[in-house]
This record gives sequence, C-alpha cells and structure tokens, in this order.
Amino acid sequence: MMALLLAGGRSSRARTHKGCRRVEGRPWLYRQCRFLRSQGFAQVRVVLGYSAMGAARCVPSGVRRIWNRNRAGGPFASLRAGLRGARGPVLVVLVDAWLPSPATICRLRLGLRGAYAAIPVWRGRGGHPALLSHELAAAIAGSVHSPKERLDHVLASAGARRIAVQDRSVRRNMNRRRDWWLYLRCRKLRRPLWMG
Repeated sequence: MMALLLAGGRSSRARTHKGCRRVEGRPWLYRQCRFLRSQGFAQVRVVLGYSAMGAARCVPSGVRRIWNRNRAGGPFASLRAGLRGARGPVLVVLVDAWLPSPATICRLRLGLRGAYAAIPVWRGRGGHPALLSHELAAAIAGSVHSPKERLDHVLASAGARRIAVQDRSVRRNMNRRRDWWLYLRCRKLRRPLWMG
C-alpha cells in the first residue's frame, strides 16, 4: 500500500511552503512522511510543484519526490503525476492537512474492501485523507484531465464509501497562522489530535 502526499501548491496564504514549516524542530513534510511510514505505508511519494527545490529538502531520504511539471493544471495534475505507476491502494494526503489517527487509517483500510474509494466522515461531513483502490488510482492516472477536475468530484462519481470516524482532525486544514497555532497547542497539551 502506498501513501501519496500532495505538496505542489503555491502556499500563497501561508507565505511560505507549508511542508517546510517547522514543527518541534522538524519540517512538516518530514513529520508527515515519517508518520505514514510508521502506519505501514512502505512506499511514500511526495508530489512537488511550486517551490519544488526548497520543499524537496524538507522530505526525508528514501521518500520518492515527483515533480509536477504541469503546475498550471492544479492539484488534480499533481494527483495524476503521483499516481502514475502506483500498485495497490493509495492513501492521498494533503500537505496542509492534520495527520489522521491510526484508527482512522485502519477504518479506511477496512472500508475500502469492495469499494473504489473510502473517505472519512466526522459528524456527517466528509474529510481527508482519501484511500483509493488500485482500479480508481489507475483510472485517474490515465485519464485526460481538465484544469477544473477535482478529486472530490471524482470520488463522488465513483461512489466512494463514507466511513464514520471519531477523528475531527479529518476536517482540519493548516492554511492560516491560527490553524498552525491550534495544532501546536494540541501537541503541547499532549491532547490527541483526533479527539471527538
């Protein structure tokens, strides 16, 4: 099973590449990759676009870096670039998202059986990351894409299975300073980031 980290955006709201922001001494991308490996994802890929050279330095060794040369194509172009040649199911993680709980990842794995995709749902609202079946990942990688294409639309049309979780982090993004502050506060208080 593979994990794909999408980190090719401009990070215009954050004013610096979100993946290179330091959290307790380590870049956020580094922390995300290490966490995903600890959850049994032997292969982790990071798709880079804007600020690729600087962001590449924040990725730990042994993680495959993929450069999305079609940056104008948006996040879906990054997704397609990262999915090329993937084997098996793929967990798609956004660079500006809180890390899900291990229980959420486990529930997504179980929920994918017999489905094209599985997404976590907290209090009735869908979140991230998304777990794609091999068939859906291959279809996305080989599709002809328009700049307006979005993963959430593809997931809806594929009938993604919605998995209820007790993990509000699936709804959290880290776009503004306040979002980072909240994340760091939860870490400092040693509260589980996936509290309900």
